[in-house]
Amino acid sequence: MYINSEHKKAQELLDEQKFEKSLVAFNKALQLNPNHPDILSHRGVLYLHMNQKKKCFEDLELSLRLDKDYSFRYAALAYAKDYFGDLDSAIELYEKAVKVDPDDAISYNNLGLLMEKRGYQQKAKDNFERADKLAKIQDDMLEKLNELEQSEDEFHSKNGKSEEQEYNPLPKPGTMNLPHGERLQPKKLKADPTKTFGQISKELVTKKSVFNEFVDFVKNGFKLKE
Repeated sequence: MYINSEHKKAQELLDEQKFEKSLVAFNKALQLNPNHPDILSHRGVLYLHMNQKKKCFEDLELSLRLDKDYSFRYAALAYAKDYFGDLDSAIELYEKAVKVDPDDAISYNNLGLLMEKRGYQQKAKDNFERADKLAKIQDDMLEKLNELEQSEDEFHSKNGKSEEQEYNPLPKPGTMNLPHGERLQPKKLKADPTKTFGQISKELVTKKSVFNEFVDFVKNGFKLKE
């Protein structure tokens, strides 16, 4: 999640809206790990909060160039483009995001919102339906994981064995940093006003990486890879 201790400190300060102190910490984080796409992406979000358009775009664009195979990089820049009023570029970037990752429900949802804003009602509807379908698949898979973990807990309880006493083919709670009940946001859900975009960006990174790991876990027959 965090690349180094300064990155963690910077993100926490961003969440607290202590922007100047956060910037100092982000700069130190980049000194420790130069040109790391995650740090650049989060500092770009900070610049967005500080209304520094040029620096925001520079960080997010560099982050994207360094990590072109990750749809979140396109989505983060798309968010910034929309924020600063460039709706056409935002739409183009979200379209690239879903091309890179056809299972990116959040980008489909956000693309639908922008299409709706542009007046393209049918395109908006198509993207919302795609987002809903993907979100349902992901939701069902997460429910399956919860059920499997519950069954495993009940088995150990009945047999008087702990997870440490017997091999457990399922990930232990916390192994994938997946809180029970975590879900993708539903169609056209409005952003939580108590959250900063920095917090949202962290959640997107975590959810996407966790979900990819979980998909591999399911494809591997509910077994952890060697």
